[in-house]
This record gives sequence, C-alpha cells and structure tokens, in this order.
Amino acid sequence: MKISRIAYALIIIPLLTALFFSAIYFFQTYQMHDKQEIYFSNKLQQANMQLQSYENAYNLLSQSIYENIIHKENIVAIVKKANYAIDPKELAQLRQELYQELLPLYENLKRLNIRQLHFHLQGNTSFLRFHRPEKFGDSLIGVRYSIDKVNRTKTPVHGFEEGRIYNGFRNVYPILSNGRVVGTVEISYSFAAIRDEAQKIYPAYHDFILKKEVRDTKVEKDEWDNYLPSSLSSKYLIDRSIHSDKAYAHIRQEIIEAINEEISPQARKQLNDGTPFVLHSHLNNENYLITFIPISNIENKHVAYFISYQKDVFLDLMQESYIFQLGVAFIISLLFSILLVMFLLSVKRSADIQQELATTDQLTKIANRNKLNLVMSTSIHTALRYDLPLSVIFFDIDHFKKINDKLGHDTGDDILIELSDLVSNQIRLSDLLARWGGEEFMIILPETDSTQAAILAEKLRAMIDERFFGVSIHVTCSFGVTQLHKDDDEHTLFKRVDVALYSAKERGRNRVITID
Repeated sequence: MKISRIAYALIIIPLLTALFFSAIYFFQTYQMHDKQEIYFSNKLQQANMQLQSYENAYNLLSQSIYENIIHKENIVAIVKKANYAIDPKELAQLRQELYQELLPLYENLKRLNIRQLHFHLQGNTSFLRFHRPEKFGDSLIGVRYSIDKVNRTKTPVHGFEEGRIYNGFRNVYPILSNGRVVGTVEISYSFAAIRDEAQKIYPAYHDFILKKEVRDTKVEKDEWDNYLPSSLSSKYLIDRSIHSDKAYAHIRQEIIEAINEEISPQARKQLNDGTPFVLHSHLNNENYLITFIPISNIENKHVAYFISYQKDVFLDLMQESYIFQLGVAFIISLLFSILLVMFLLSVKRSADIQQELATTDQLTKIANRNKLNLVMSTSIHTALRYDLPLSVIFFDIDHFKKINDKLGHDTGDDILIELSDLVSNQIRLSDLLARWGGEEFMIILPETDSTQAAILAEKLRAMIDERFFGVSIHVTCSFGVTQLHKDDDEHTLFKRVDVALYSAKERGRNRVITID
C-alpha cells in the first residue's frame, strides 16, 4: 500500500506541478508582454517629450534673438536697400556691411549649435548665408516652403525643412518695414544641437536619418556628399557632419553598427509608415532599446526620424523601475524647459505676465473663457483659410449643484481641479482645454473631425465615470460634440455645440451627443 501511494504521488505531483506552473507561466508571459508594451509606449512618449522640449527651447531662443538683436532699424535698412540695389558692387557692400554687423552674433550662435543665419530678399532670393557667405543670389522659390509661407502670411514659421545645402529645424521670420515684407531671415539649428543638449541628461546614442527622396529633390547635387547611406534602410540617409562626430556617444560605434545589423529587417518594415515605434536588441548580454520618433516638415510631410539607442537594465525589473525612470526623465526635461522659459520670460514686459493672468482660470490653472475666445477666433480663421477640420467638445459635470450642496464648495472645487488635470493629460499639446464657467468646460481640437472628437469625448466620459474623485465621490459628465462648418462663426459654432450638450442632458446625462 505504501508503495502504491508513493507511486501515485510520484505520478500526480509532477502532473499537478506542471499544470500549475503552465497556468502561472502563461499568465506571467501575458502580463510581461502587456507590461513591456506599456513600457515601450512610455519610452516613446519620453523620447517625444524630450525632442519637443528642446525644439521649444531653441524656438524661444531664436525668437528672442530675432526680436532683440536682428529686427532693428539698421538691419532692416540694409535689407531694404539691397532689394532696390542694381549695381553688384553696391550689393556686395551691403552684404559685407550686414556680415560685419552680425558676425559676432553668428560666432556665438555656432557655439550653441545654431548652424544657419540666412537672409533672403524679396522674391525669395538668397542674400547672405553666414555659413556660406560666398554663395548668394540663388532663388529659393519652390525649394523653401517656409520662406514662401512667411512672405505670404507675414508671420514666423517654425519647423523642420531641407534646404539646398543643409537640413535643419528652421525659424523663419519676416523683416518688416512700415508693415511690408522687405525680406526674411532664418535662424536654424541642426540635429546636433538637440543631440548635444540631450546628452547632458540622457546617457544614450542619438541619431538622425533623412528620407533619401528628400535629399534627391531638394539638395543640390554637389552637396549630396553631405549625406551617407543609412544601414537601417536604403530609403534613408544620415548627415555626414553629425554622424562623423563620435565624441558624444555613450555607446561605441561598433555596438551601434551591430545593433543596426540586428534590427534592420524590422526597422525597414516600419520606417516607411512614418509612425513612432520601439525596437529591442540584446547584444553582449546587455539590453538596448531603440526608439524611433518621426519628424514631419513644415508642409506636414514625414521626412525623417529621430533615433535614440539606450542601454536598458530595467527590462527584467520593469514593474519596479520603469515608473521611476520615466518620472525622473520627465522631471529633468521639465526643469530644463522651465529654467529656459523663465530666462526668456524675464526679458519680456510686465504686460505679458498680466496677459497670462487674464487668460488663466485661477482655480483649475487651465485656460479661462478669455483665452478660449482668443484661441477659438484664431482656430476658426486658420481652419477656414486652409480648409482644415476643427471640432469642439462642450461638457459639464452632471448634478454639480447637488455635490456642492451636499459636500460643500471646497469639495466641489477639488473635483473641478482633479477633473481639469485628468482631461489635460488626455489631450494633445495642440488642443486647448478651457473652463467655460462653473462646472462647464470646452475643448478646442484643431485638425480634428467630429468622428475623432466624439471618440475622444467618449474616452473622457468613460474615464470620468470609472474614477472616484477625492476619496469616494462618483462623478459623471455629459458631452456635446460638433465640427466647424464653412459658414460658421464663433456664435453659430458655440450655439450648435451647446445644443448638443443640452441634448445629452435631456437624454439622461453621462453620454456623448454629436451634432454635425
């Protein structure tokens, strides 16, 4: 009998162990995959925030240089004279005068990795390239969309764009005389500027690849040597001047090449989509994460990728470490941006501070109705002018008066603040969340149709419905959604979305109603 029981145990115990282990194994495998997807998604968000932070910082720096140094009477006078000069000697003298006036500035800008200071005359003709002063007089019509746009709109243009010689993140400004555009000036920086600033914070190898077709259609053939083939895809190129600088790298070049060889089959499949993605490489017993952030040009066409190669020791301890890593990276980037913005804001007039106070809701710290009206007017004008979709979401808290009456106004205020933070974290940087009044809020969604807006509204409705505010307060919201019509103005758009919200209330609250 004892032998029988032992035999039974020897058979059943391994079977049960295998069964339980299999269940746990599949559960953990699924959970790890889910955690890894979340981790990769956060890595992409981190890289995108990093890129946007440095772009914004350099854009603000360029704006300050333009306003405080370049757009002065003596500079405007030189450019204006050059437009009417016919004698080549006079043009050369004016060019030399401008060059000598701003050369010290350009030398300082180069130390900040600002690669180009470029003046253009009327007709989009190159007047003075500080990086190539010997090259001038060529027409940029059809080559530099940003310059064309500034001449049309009289407003600055910011974004990535390829030129006849270099690519760069462009900041193009109008040179105005008596309200008329007499020329334009460009302050642009290369990927190296972003890379060098990022290296101060992120121990990673950063790279930049450009679509080959962009070089082939924009860059002069005698400048094609500025680019080398990318080992990731034959459809992309790397900037020779940036790629040749190895001093900044935290990862040896031979490691990068080995990683590229491993991931290139996967990368080729996804690079053509122009979407962000993450790849993982395990090499020499070390983990590497490679994030790909797409870059669109000023014409909103995908043209390049910002790539980061980073050692990752946290994949095996993902649950414990990735939140901390993301939090630290976000805080550092935020602090850098805040310090730079504070410096730039310090040179502005006190009226700017008053303007900010006048457009911010003091309780929730989001935009107030004044700011909403200003942005709405501009957004409608832009959408109608360029035939772009524009949608608005109008929502409020259901039975908010009962909450105030039952729990007190302090609790009501806390709910408004928490709700504002929740919604702010779910919308894009280009969107605007504003407090309309009381418990009513409105979201402006540029380049968004009503179908997309309704999807966002339903997502917000569900998140609010599932959340407990404060300790245990259940809150629901009703949403109205509509899209701008060609014959709309602020009044008709507001009226239609208000009707949509009223309809949501009439149909039982805690729902989304769209009126097209």
